[in-house]
Amino acid sequence: MTEQRGKVGESQSISRAVAVLRFVADHPGASLGEIAKATGMPRSTVQRLVGSLNGEGLVTRSFGQQGVYLGMELARLGAKVALDARVLFRPAMEELHARIGENIDLTVLEQGRVVVIEQFASNEDIQVISYVGRQHPVHCTANGKAHLGQLSRIEAMELLGNDLPAYTKHTITDPKALMAQVEAFRQIGLYVDREEFGVDICAMATTLPDVGDRKLAISLAMPASRFQRREEEVKAALLDFRRTIQGSFGDSI
Repeated sequence: MTEQRGKVGESQSISRAVAVLRFVADHPGASLGEIAKATGMPRSTVQRLVGSLNGEGLVTRSFGQQGVYLGMELARLGAKVALDARVLFRPAMEELHARIGENIDLTVLEQGRVVVIEQFASNEDIQVISYVGRQHPVHCTANGKAHLGQLSRIEAMELLGNDLPAYTKHTITDPKALMAQVEAFRQIGLYVDREEFGVDICAMATTLPDVGDRKLAISLAMPASRFQRREEEVKAALLDFRRTIQGSFGDSI
């Protein structure tokens, strides 16, 4: 009986700690009182939990400030989740690459930035160059548009702001016009960049299941002439890829 009560207590402590982390994630800089009110826990319990989480690096309290923030240990663990996404999707990505043979970028939306976390180079002599760690604009790339499609309209408009730089003459710089396109793309699940980020470069992307609450997308990119010739083939391949991933993992992992 004592052992069972101990397990219940441990489970309750973990649930309370998770509740604190979730609230702080949505309300960085929250005070102990605010956390206590939101979670329904006594302030003394919150103070004890925050102290324990701080000791593990999961939250931090800046010197001279009262607020609580997520700690760097969570960022380190989050990076491991990104690596897990690479491992989970790699077999299907290899099949996609064998089928199409063009550049593949697996990206994550990280603090408003589109970051490449896995990449397969094109088999062609003339190819689009990319690499792991590269950051793409969110408003004029296929992956970026796919990530915008994963957000609510309000979230997407806040992320875009009012000043969208033009990379080519085809770049859409009006946030409202861009979101109208994104919302139309969302209906079919495919997002296209037609020379909007680079001259003579086109790409098509689709969204993937969330991994650890991280927004993921995958794209195929190639020179515009090959894209025009292979567009229907690329569409079919990406839709098949997404169905394979969703069939294996569902909507989130």
